[in-house]
Amino acid sequence: MRPGALPGARVARLDYRGGYEGLGAAWGGLFAWVESSGLVAQGALWECYAAGPESSPDPAAWRTELNCPLAA
Repeated sequence: MRPGALPGARVARLDYRGGYEGLGAAWGGLFAWVESSGLVAQGALWECYAAGPESSPDPAAWRTELNCPLAA
């Protein structure tokens, strides 16, 4: 592991709650919102797993942050 940094950016973020099998549809929803808002996705996407199987056996309690950088 080594430290790194991300440049400052405007980001559209979706707080998805549920099992990992729903992440594809959640990303699709985020991209649709970005497009319908007249915004443009740009750069590398990332996910932050805020709560998962290690915190609860119930997928309804899992939370994943989906992050989509936007063009200026």
